Amino acid sequence: MQQFHPILRGLAARLIPAFVLVVVASISPKALATLTQVTAFGTTLNLPNSLPTGTIVSRYTVPLSHVCGSSPSCQISSISLWPNGGGVTHRGPLIETNVSGISTRLLVNGQPVGWFNVGSGSDLQLNSPLEVQLVRDDRALSSGSLAGQQGGNPSYFYVCRRTQWSDTGKLCVSSDYGAAIALAATVRLVSGTCSTPDQTVALPAMVMHKLKGVGSTGDQSGTKGFALRFNNCPPGFARVGYTLSPVGGPMPALAGALPVAGGSTAKGVAIQITGANGTPATFNQQFPLSAYSTATGGTYSIPMNARYIQTEATVTPGTISGMMSVLVDYQ
Repeated sequence: MQQFHPILRGLAARLIPAFVLVVVASISPKALATLTQVTAFGTTLNLPNSLPTGTIVSRYTVPLSHVCGSSPSCQISSISLWPNGGGVTHRGPLIETNVSGISTRLLVNGQPVGWFNVGSGSDLQLNSPLEVQLVRDDRALSSGSLAGQQGGNPSYFYVCRRTQWSDTGKLCVSSDYGAAIALAATVRLVSGTCSTPDQTVALPAMVMHKLKGVGSTGDQSGTKGFALRFNNCPPGFARVGYTLSPVGGPMPALAGALPVAGGSTAKGVAIQITGANGTPATFNQQFPLSAYSTATGGTYSIPMNARYIQTEATVTPGTISGMMSVLVDYQ
């Protein structure tokens, strides 16, 4: 945890590997004409071989229109889950893929769902895009293809507005919209990850009369430089990226400002994170570690600044701290 004191505490590294997932539609020939084919870019998923159990490996969004057509929402009459992309159904919500160590689940309206059909209760109201997640399970992690291979049916999930019984289970009928979701990425394991050391950054004291109003940052006397560090990154990843994630209470309205951590005594002021050029940092957005070399790996740093920023009309002197994490993703 990189800590900024008295003003700023905490940059910690969590591993949230990322990947590229190809999702395609596949169902019986009769129904195929009404299912929209969905394909994400790329076909390879590079994963650290030390990926912790429970990690969400990646997310993929299926647009609402692929199930509801032009309607802003619709009723779902059935959802079926097919481990390994075929064979037999499973109640879920987490089902195994063909790659040992990787399972998948489907989120509807932001919540994981298991096997569902209209006979089990009221229809589900779909109000937002679907999300497919890959999750590290407790099996030994290996390389391989996620593509479904059992029973000639490659799809892992069917989401249907209307359904009919067939000899392979409950499928979407051809007269209405539905989505059949398959996984088609190839998993490749890479030894190791980047090391992101914890840091504590202490800002110099600033006299409060230098803050001239909401949004003001005073002069350079209250600014402290630091660097995001990515040490000993292994070769072999197609991409390494990072996300700055604030930690703590409610976010201040000003760009780049961190939540004020508990125990702070100053009022009306926060900590702002900026790039080396003074531009406020953007939180919760993935950025590439552009200097990373897939051929050689290496150690990299990104210069940043931390400074005071006035958030309210009145400032009360004291100490203040804030925290953020650096979330590293790999492809």
